[in-house]
Amino acid sequence: MKKVLVTGISGFLGLHIAAEGLRRGYAIRGTVRSEVQKQEVLKLFSSLMPEGRIEICLANLLQAEGWDKAIEGCEGIMHVASPFILEIPKHEDDLIKPAVLGVKNVMEAALRQGVHRIVQTSSIVAIMYGHDRNKTHFNEDDWTKLVGPTISSYTKSKTLAEQEFWAIGHQNPSLQLTAINPGFVLGPLLNKDPGTSVQVLLKMMKGEYPGVPRLGFATVDVRDVAALHWNALEQNISIGKRYPAVSSTVWFAELAQMILDFKPEFSSKVKARQLPDWFVRIFALFDKPTRMILPELGFCAHISGELAAHDLGFKPRPVVESVNASVDSIIERGLIKVPG
Repeated sequence: MKKVLVTGISGFLGLHIAAEGLRRGYAIRGTVRSEVQKQEVLKLFSSLMPEGRIEICLANLLQAEGWDKAIEGCEGIMHVASPFILEIPKHEDDLIKPAVLGVKNVMEAALRQGVHRIVQTSSIVAIMYGHDRNKTHFNEDDWTKLVGPTISSYTKSKTLAEQEFWAIGHQNPSLQLTAINPGFVLGPLLNKDPGTSVQVLLKMMKGEYPGVPRLGFATVDVRDVAALHWNALEQNISIGKRYPAVSSTVWFAELAQMILDFKPEFSSKVKARQLPDWFVRIFALFDKPTRMILPELGFCAHISGELAAHDLGFKPRPVVESVNASVDSIIERGLIKVPG
């Protein structure tokens, strides 16, 4: 049984990647930042998959210490850990530094431990920004250009982290690298943490938005992203490549309508109407998270997942299935009560 390290195992995607690995018969070692997170993850998997082999150790993206111990004895690495916040940080380095330094610390420890196979979780934001506004279709050959009004701190962090990943690989030819670039990740929760993307749906269901911005994203199911990570690790055809992981592109208004179609009892909370840009700009004066999306209003990028389908058999679920699973688990985890 091969042992694989999953960094950031306590996150929405990290938990699903670990669960998929356990289902495939791997032994999993995960990293978290605190003892509290460690105990929470061990408790979760003892109930979900008691037959699985899992261990947790402490490591911090900002520190080199701990990574050699985490990687020792592993045959591969899923580098999933990366910071994300819903509000504009006080300084962009609050996101960029741990993302980039984390890649460096993990990969340098991997080289010292003789572990060469690494799959990194990147993002479609490392692909689709900084281009001419008329360019709306992208694939794995496109890279975000870190200039212009659409470049957020998060976009910089993911783009620079992936660039660091490939730069270290170029300097060390023994490394066998693959990058996975997921879109807006939805799907079932394994614990009460809604993650970043599902939290948007939760906020809709709580009635926190008077409507939705004129904005769209390429979406994907967390279960499909997790499976793609393992397919990439197991198949050498993926070495040296990056794979956009997307199902289809939908507007936020369509996501809201999917919630209403599935759970009409939330009709008093979920507002599927598309807000005019001027209203969103005024709303952003009082809501910091909204400020992050202002440069993207009206933009809806289409990302091709054909390479993942061709090389790794990627067949993503329809978006509506991912939305329904998100909504069901939000209710089942007690994050919201059904009105009425």
